[in-house]
Amino acid sequence: MIRIAPLLALVALPLAIGQLAGRAEARIRAVFVGASEFDEASLQRFALPGAARDAQRMADALAAYELDPADRRLLTGRAATADAIRAALDDLARRSTSGDRAIIFLSGHGTQAPTSTDDGLEPDGLDEWFLAADAGRWNRVTQSLPGAIKDDEIGHHVRAMRAAGVDVWVLIDSCTGGGLLRGTQATPKSLAGSLLGIGEIAPSRGAADTSGFVDAGLAGGGRLVMFAAAGPGQVAWDDGDGGRFTKAIASALEERPASFAALAAKGGASAIPWTTGELSAPLLFDGRSPDLIELAQGLPPLPFDTQLSIDDRGACKNRGRVTGRLPIDAGRTVALDHCDHVRVDFGEPDAPLRLEAWYRDAGGSYSGLAPPAGLSLLPGRWANVGFTFVTRDPVSGRPLPAGEEQLILIARDVAGTATAGTILRFRSR
Repeated sequence: MIRIAPLLALVALPLAIGQLAGRAEARIRAVFVGASEFDEASLQRFALPGAARDAQRMADALAAYELDPADRRLLTGRAATADAIRAALDDLARRSTSGDRAIIFLSGHGTQAPTSTDDGLEPDGLDEWFLAADAGRWNRVTQSLPGAIKDDEIGHHVRAMRAAGVDVWVLIDSCTGGGLLRGTQATPKSLAGSLLGIGEIAPSRGAADTSGFVDAGLAGGGRLVMFAAAGPGQVAWDDGDGGRFTKAIASALEERPASFAALAAKGGASAIPWTTGELSAPLLFDGRSPDLIELAQGLPPLPFDTQLSIDDRGACKNRGRVTGRLPIDAGRTVALDHCDHVRVDFGEPDAPLRLEAWYRDAGGSYSGLAPPAGLSLLPGRWANVGFTFVTRDPVSGRPLPAGEEQLILIARDVAGTATAGTILRFRSR
């Protein structure tokens, strides 16, 4: 079974750890999109010249990683139409085979609109849409946005590639419905729904969406890492020369960090605020991921108070039972129901620590539940992580693999040395 991790605005999608990134002949393929202009007259004043620069900047940064020009597709300006983006993603999925690595980069305006169906991956009732060059007004009959790419479409391609054993890195430099804000020297990378004829947009009460632009579901084989400039409903900014998010990543890539976590840390949390996936994997999945269970088993237990609780705040519909706090016992397996929300609180350490939190599902896939540099634990302060336990894929409804699953917690000191570790075990009822 695979879980969703809403507590830190991260998506716990399945990521096959311990798998080689590819064969000797494996290739890196990429699609770079900068939707910087609009055909629609009423939208032309919202052009984002920096989006085209973002796409070119990322293409140039990754060229140093032996990305063959024949294996990349760059779409900017009026060429970045919805059909052209779809064709590029289709081609990326068709040409990529097991062991290959795929990169999807999108920069431009984003917005949100009500879902037309009961979507388990949209608990707030809103879909995310990426606006292409030919974006138009909302079609109330078909409940669709012409000239735009819905999160489900991106997720379809990600699912197809991962099912084929392709490792995927997705980067989104766009707002997801942040609205038009004033009083800054930069441009928000979103368009209000009213400008597109969508009408008033209001999320479902008490619901939180952590999936962002990639509603990829929870099934797949290849590893997945996602970076975004803003979470759902948040704002990303363009200063005219491009997005702060893209600039930070392009600059950090020059230092050739060893892993995705190191890349995000070098870019800075304020510039790269939204990450998820197998961040421990080598950068561009170039190698084998570490055995985190083996690492945690070789360490002494966490030296501070840790508490586990189960409640009904999970990020999916038809939520489960409500249970109080449970004692932490590394030797005991906790039984859970579909949609149970699990929260783990960490007490006050004697000295500052950084805590890594990784979830390993029954299929052997790992998901990161903490920020790339780890969760900050400080004397006098508590911190927590959480995830929603599901037994069915929210997209297809199919049962997920059954068996024991683990939450691996690894504490590191200020020097980065692993000093303690604990493994919490779970299974479905």
